[in-house]
Amino acid sequence: MAWGQIHIAILNPGVEITPLRLRGWLQREAAAIDNRANPGDGAILRLFLTKKLRYGLPARKLDAILQALTERYPAILRIETQLVEAPLTPEQMEEQTRIANVHLEKFRKRAEEYAQRKQAEALENARPAPIQWHTLKSALD
Repeated sequence: MAWGQIHIAILNPGVEITPLRLRGWLQREAAAIDNRANPGDGAILRLFLTKKLRYGLPARKLDAILQALTERYPAILRIETQLVEAPLTPEQMEEQTRIANVHLEKFRKRAEEYAQRKQAEALENARPAPIQWHTLKSALD
């Protein structure tokens, strides 16, 4: 079984990121996240797009950009987008971090429950070992 950690990265493009610069910015951010990941780790990106960025690109183009990131960087499991009026403030980023930590804790608990259930099923379905007879020899023989 593969072991690793799941991370949630909050991406908040600033006002300096235009629709034309979004692809390059996302690629740099995704590459940095992928480079920090250990083997077996996975990352979920939460991308907060302003209306200017979201509607500055055709939907197909944005989908192609996001799909290319998940294909190119193996640590990136998925990208979630959320539409916001303006880039997040530091306080909003802290709140989103808190929410992400709550989601990670729920995921961790579900994963542990699943692993325990699978382990119990494996033990329940395991065939008993065949009985083997051994003859013990004493040290005097």
